[in-house]
Amino acid sequence: MLTALLRALVALCVIASARSAAAQDYSLSGPHGAGWTTVTVTRPSGSTFSAQLHYPAQTTGQGAAYDPSGAPYPALSFGHGFLQAPSAYQGTLQHLASWGYFVIASQSELSLFPSHQALANDMRHCLDWLEQQDAAPLSQYFQQVDTLAFGMSGHSMGAGCSILASAADARVVALANLAAANTNPSAIAAIPLVRCPLSLISGSQDGTTPLASNGQLMFNAALSPKLLPVITGGWHCGFVDVPALGGFGCDSGSLSKAAQLALSRRLLAEFFELHLRGNDALWPRVWGPQMQFDPALSASVEPFARVLPFSQRLPGVAGGVVVFAVEVRNSGATPDEFELLIDGLSWPYAFSAASTGSLAPGASANLHLTVHVPSGEPAGLERFTLSARRLSDGASRAFGLRGVRTF
Repeated sequence: MLTALLRALVALCVIASARSAAAQDYSLSGPHGAGWTTVTVTRPSGSTFSAQLHYPAQTTGQGAAYDPSGAPYPALSFGHGFLQAPSAYQGTLQHLASWGYFVIASQSELSLFPSHQALANDMRHCLDWLEQQDAAPLSQYFQQVDTLAFGMSGHSMGAGCSILASAADARVVALANLAAANTNPSAIAAIPLVRCPLSLISGSQDGTTPLASNGQLMFNAALSPKLLPVITGGWHCGFVDVPALGGFGCDSGSLSKAAQLALSRRLLAEFFELHLRGNDALWPRVWGPQMQFDPALSASVEPFARVLPFSQRLPGVAGGVVVFAVEVRNSGATPDEFELLIDGLSWPYAFSAASTGSLAPGASANLHLTVHVPSGEPAGLERFTLSARRLSDGASRAFGLRGVRTF
């Protein structure tokens, strides 16, 4: 958690980097319509199950004409909660489709005694179905699916199952879920096997899957890069459009459902836009200062690396140079390489090296950043953000705050 003073410094530092990402409001629907239909998925055993497929469309509605204009599209497999059919999440699934995603949600395991492992398996089989459609010349989705950009999501039981599925499936590039519940087998035990960036979106007032005994334990056990964005006042059924049984047994929270759905949809869309589509302008919202400064959230952020020192301000004079010593430390569990980047600095600058080279876990690279202060620059403070981007996923970043005080 950041102190009030540091949070204020963060807010000032990222104004420039925020402008590029602020052009899109991911809490609103995207540029596509959202169509949906029911499809039949065949398991390797030959048995079948139904799934709800949401897709980018020319209009919004059941059976709406598919829109191929942005293909190939990334794809997500979504797991439903206990006794909650995928239709309970219709607005969220449509929202993701409108931003250019195939979203497939298994309709299996809706009984009073669901098998968590079976649902996790079916979520993986849904990815198989998408691969098959992409490869089938007679399918309308032939060569329309980005099979290298698969994600997992879900709510409650289905969120826990999304962890089981991701732990067993190397095709999954990004995992972001809602109010994850521990499962049988245990999602907490399985999450160290998840090798992709993950976001465990939770509610601070969740009375069904309390944060302390579910999402927090998952976050603690997971490998970085990992996020735990906790929505202040968020509640378990606040992630569901229309809960089953008229909401019988649902909890409640201080945040309105409309506000919680808008925020959770934004968090999902931004995370997947960064990690599945490579929209790098969104990194401050996902891994950077805007995530940590968002007043609607209490976020734990562990991005696989550290930029040291976190905050540094040095004096400079017009026409001179300022040299920052920078340490990048691999705080992850596997070797990786990091690229140094600057946001919000209008002056010329140069790094002693563009990247760290491969760093073993716990190892550091020491580099220098040279900033050239323009001649005639008036007295003032130039603030900017220095970040280290992880090259193995090309999206997650650690950051530090820098400033030059000119006299």
